[in-house]
Amino acid sequence: MSNNSPIIPEEIELFHIEILNSKIKEGKKPQKPSYDIDVAHKTAHNLKDERIRIKLLINLSDQQKKEDGNQLDFETDFHFKIQNLKNFYDINEDNTPRFSGNLIATLLGISFSTARGMLYERLANTNFQGVILPVISPIKMLGTKSKGE
Repeated sequence: MSNNSPIIPEEIELFHIEILNSKIKEGKKPQKPSYDIDVAHKTAHNLKDERIRIKLLINLSDQQKKEDGNQLDFETDFHFKIQNLKNFYDINEDNTPRFSGNLIATLLGISFSTARGMLYERLANTNFQGVILPVISPIKMLGTKSKGE
């Protein structure tokens, strides 16, 4: 792998999105809404078929944190096919691939941006109406793997 391998957008295909979990718990509508957001991810791969899956986990809750608070749990799989995937990983000593951080950050950025739009639409008729997820650095997201990873 060359860490300098350029990422060519046309060689990335987001071919499937699957919503695995979408729970919205509505309590009292907050007077002055203020929300906490937690984001984590898991990756999986199929080297032969040049595919990578990004599982994105998003938790959004109002800061009331009481039984009458509002909470969202959203878990979505984003399936990508990457042309020339071999250019973006090395094989470790334990025979597992180590992917380019630049590639994974790019896929995280695409996934999170897509989820942002999906959630905006889903939350339109809830107590979360008008909430737009913040812009988050995909590089910083590299350190947000979910527990158990």
